[in-house]
Amino acid sequence: MGAIDESLLRKLEQSGRGSSLPSGSDNGKSGGHTERMNEISREEFNAKLETIEVKMDARVESVSAKIDGFLSAQAERDKRLDATLSQIGANHAEIQSSLGSMKAAMVITAVSTVLAIVFGIASFNTALTANMMAAFQVGLSKSEQSQVPPPVPTIPPENPTNQPAQK
Repeated sequence: MGAIDESLLRKLEQSGRGSSLPSGSDNGKSGGHTERMNEISREEFNAKLETIEVKMDARVESVSAKIDGFLSAQAERDKRLDATLSQIGANHAEIQSSLGSMKAAMVITAVSTVLAIVFGIASFNTALTANMMAAFQVGLSKSEQSQVPPPVPTIPPENPTNQPAQK
């Protein structure tokens, strides 16, 4: 940094600006109340530049420390996020296995229900058919009984000759 400062000072001195600075106010009017400023020495200029450099180094270091803190916080957050994601993955696998067994249980229950309904309807139909057949047979037997005339009591004919019956 010293080489740049010296070359800058040489250029300023060669152009004539380094040795004679204009006096007066900014608007160009010269007043009697303004005194000419002292020229800055090379040591003072270097000291000022070094002070500025130290301040800038401190600022850069502060920003760097803040960035490092932010990055460490982000790394910690990423670790927690990875742990959470692995826990979610484990829970997902556990839920998938329980859903598979629940699906099998639901299929078995549905098939059992359908079979119970089919067998229930079949047994109901069998009972209904048996009752209808029994009622039909009772009706047939009653109708046959009502169509047959009651038997007339038969009296054996009397023997007109009064002969004993043969044995």
